[in-house]
Amino acid sequence: MEIKYLKTSIIIPTKNDEAHIEKCLASLMPYYEAGYVDEIIIIDGQSTDGTLDIVNRYPVKLIIEKGKGTVNIAFDFGWRHAKNELIMFMNSDVYIGNNFFPNIYEYVSNEKVRWISCAEKAVISVGTSETQAQSWMSSDYFLSTTNWLRRFYSRMVTMGKKDPLRGGPCMITYRSCLEEVNGLLGLTLGTLEVCGDICFSQRIEKKGWKTIWWVDAPTYHHPRTDFKGINKQFYIYGKSIAFMHQEKEFKHDYPWYFKILGLLTRIASPLVGIYMAIRHRNPHQLVVYPVPRFYWAWGYIHGWIAAKKLSQPVYSEPGIYPLK
Repeated sequence: MEIKYLKTSIIIPTKNDEAHIEKCLASLMPYYEAGYVDEIIIIDGQSTDGTLDIVNRYPVKLIIEKGKGTVNIAFDFGWRHAKNELIMFMNSDVYIGNNFFPNIYEYVSNEKVRWISCAEKAVISVGTSETQAQSWMSSDYFLSTTNWLRRFYSRMVTMGKKDPLRGGPCMITYRSCLEEVNGLLGLTLGTLEVCGDICFSQRIEKKGWKTIWWVDAPTYHHPRTDFKGINKQFYIYGKSIAFMHQEKEFKHDYPWYFKILGLLTRIASPLVGIYMAIRHRNPHQLVVYPVPRFYWAWGYIHGWIAAKKLSQPVYSEPGIYPLK
């Protein structure tokens, strides 16, 4: 089948996100009505606010998760129950803009490319959100740069990877590729949040396919508004990366010295915070940039210790109540 005729299934995990889910689903409707998207699967973690009232107004397949899962487990569960070849993973606080379809076909039509991460543009408000948005804008040098110092910093942050890790709040890939790498099965999930998008993309790379960033994607994401939430998010990131590094398939991709340098890079993040504060004339960067990266380092250390205690991989599908 030609690429332009491939339909897309979109997987969206939710939980208590009535503030954003309306805009997310509304942004998909033009592409649903045009036929580019013909399946939207919502996996809800038992929302107690008005999220489900909003979701039920849209043409989606709604599944309620019974147990305590994670976004990445929901992604892994969702694609296995999707019907289409193109699979799009999307956070519930993301929305897409004009010409996402058919422009995405320019990338997926390359038979070597099988994973596209959409670079996010921040929906800026004020305060902490604006400070985070500035960090996202400055992260463009992780995507491509000719500056040797920035390339070196990027190499340290990614613990030795020449290219940045492909993840994000909006990603698109092929079902056949996910079947080939068996999704997240085999990963040591335990009770911890896992870095599913990065694991997905790296497994696909190991099979010889390419993963890329769509740098100018019309993809918009809401930064977190509370500092505590940012720190928690970075802590989870660090812990999940440590778990990934303990997997046999990734273990030798990250030499011990790069792991140490990666930790040192986070510890030295106040220096980058000073740079960011000067560049953006925003003193909040002195705190909002480095502190979450300290949490990342602590999460990585904690995750490393916890992963060592697990003797074998653990995986279980979330229990579900299908509603419609």
